[in-house]
Amino acid sequence: MSERLLTFDLDGVLCRPPLGINPGSGRRKRRDAQGKAGLLWLTERWRYIGRKPMPRALEAFARLEAVYRCVVVTARGEQARRFTERWFRTHLGHVPELHMRPSPAETSAQFKVRVVGELAPVAHFEDDPFTAAWLAELVPTIFLVDWRRNRWLTGSNIRRVASIADALPELLERQAGRPAS
Repeated sequence: MSERLLTFDLDGVLCRPPLGINPGSGRRKRRDAQGKAGLLWLTERWRYIGRKPMPRALEAFARLEAVYRCVVVTARGEQARRFTERWFRTHLGHVPELHMRPSPAETSAQFKVRVVGELAPVAHFEDDPFTAAWLAELVPTIFLVDWRRNRWLTGSNIRRVASIADALPELLERQAGRPAS
């Protein structure tokens, strides 16, 4: 586990979802589900055009980058890489380390659990409750960005935040070697 590594989901955490709506509660998902190449996968590259950042998220991300290795792990498909990298250059000024789902063979959660598990961060930022619950078994701290659809999820290592910015005090104190207040 790298004491200097944080991982971040993208949509609903750093980037606003379409129309500001974050659908789905994750209650009926299964870990052993098969990934599929449906209409959403096929239109992947265009679904993210024109999205705005989540409030205060990119400023907080930039502050965390000064003291942590910050890696984005998104279930967006590789075919959307060019648009995703352009979004980061436009809104953040650079492209952070970025892991994108190579194919629809894995579900979003399966991909994130595999990659985040391999990276072994000290904390992960997520908005999907199904993925967050699964990752909470592997990662010491999950910062769950608060959406109505995920309010049912609780856990001893799950911290609900309105924005990445809400986690700044704890993470900056941790990195400075001081206990969180």
